[in-house]
Amino acid sequence: MGEIITFYSYKGGTGRTMALANTAVLLAREAQGEVLMIDWDLEAPGLEQYFKDFISQNNIQKGLIDFVENAMNLPSMEFGKEDEGMLYSFFDSEIDRLLIPISLPGNGSKLFLIKAGLINDDYPQRISRINWSNLYDNIPGFFPLFAKYLSARFDTVLIDSRTGHTDVGGICTMSMPEKLVLVFTPNAQSLDGAIQLAHAAAKYRILYDNEMRPLTIYPLPSRVDFSGVSNSKRSFWQSTYQMKWQKAFQDIYDLPATANLNSYFEKVYIKHDPNLAFGEDVAVLAEQDNPESVAYDFKRFVATLSFDEIWENEPFSSVLSPYKVSFVFAAEDKDHVDRFIRNIKPLSLTKVIQYSINKLLPVEKWEAPLERKIASGAFDLTVVFLSQNLTKINIPKKAPWQTIIKDAIENQQKNGFGRVIPILLEKTDSNGLFEDLTMLPSRNKAIEKWADPDEAWQRVSELFKREIIKLTEKQHHATPA
Repeated sequence: MGEIITFYSYKGGTGRTMALANTAVLLAREAQGEVLMIDWDLEAPGLEQYFKDFISQNNIQKGLIDFVENAMNLPSMEFGKEDEGMLYSFFDSEIDRLLIPISLPGNGSKLFLIKAGLINDDYPQRISRINWSNLYDNIPGFFPLFAKYLSARFDTVLIDSRTGHTDVGGICTMSMPEKLVLVFTPNAQSLDGAIQLAHAAAKYRILYDNEMRPLTIYPLPSRVDFSGVSNSKRSFWQSTYQMKWQKAFQDIYDLPATANLNSYFEKVYIKHDPNLAFGEDVAVLAEQDNPESVAYDFKRFVATLSFDEIWENEPFSSVLSPYKVSFVFAAEDKDHVDRFIRNIKPLSLTKVIQYSINKLLPVEKWEAPLERKIASGAFDLTVVFLSQNLTKINIPKKAPWQTIIKDAIENQQKNGFGRVIPILLEKTDSNGLFEDLTMLPSRNKAIEKWADPDEAWQRVSELFKREIIKLTEKQHHATPA
């Protein structure tokens, strides 16, 4: 599956479209399949201008506006009950007639463009007639299914989004992409608007798009002037936007206070070049490849797009002894436990956590000493593998495992340290016991509901590591200086 990347800026004049054009060329050079650019800035289109020398004079005159107008004539479809056959047939026919091949030197036809449309006297009236809310209400699943279609057909889709806070901007930044590039210039309006959009987009994905992958955000400082500006002023603005983005990432991704973007912002920025302020040159096609060029800036940025996490953290440097971990599971779920342990093995090898594989016992084989240790909160981390196999266990003359875990939660809360961490294998009747705890991978989506089990367990291991980071921070803050 390919990925969809939206480029957004809160204010105009940031070089957003230029950034997309250069990124598209670099990705097309490396792509095995096809790369598509979509000019979704219908009110102020201009993406095609960067490629006017590489487009045949006989290219089609239709664009995204025609696609949207035709979509508004589709019949209503209830969310989750869409006629996918009809929609995919519609997508196929529309996209095929809108694609414009970009004939880059030595690249063949790996790069394509869907422009905004034919810009003529009638264009402003056509724009004003589009009611995005009506289209969304008519077919709520239209744009998520369109995104799925594009991901299946292209290696990468790059969307040039409208500035500001608009209905169409919401579609481009919240519903469509897996990755969101937020282009900003070093001033308060541009920076704060981009950060505000980052929070809104991330919140939307959490609330309304649980089936989609988490949104990955890439801030891109643009038109950063390295000439004629004092070092103190440049340093002030770099530290300002870095601190603001670090705080935003900590809030959005629930990161610890120790997470930082130092390395990212040292490498990622687009310099201001007066020569590129005139016309629409694509730097990676026009400039020589040297470390001082804007083309080189774009290459560094594109390299970061392959990373799902752009922050750094060294949270375990203060851990003096490994955290002791216990596992609560039913015998029938031992395979899940083994899989989880394989994923967290690096934490064991680096002596962040400690457990004994040879002493792993399912609930059915617990003995009194182990029960007392778990109930007393003696373990720093108690991982519970929640399933129907676990909830149905009832051993006569022994305390239910729920009682033991309840005591563990109370003791750890009383002592101020430790964590009980439930992993939701499948929906069960015992979720209420963990009502106030963080559920992995999600309270609303058990492991069994993930299409890709490997991806689910990878997500669980990442969140498990974050829980250990929280525990480490708590102990660090509680330790007298």
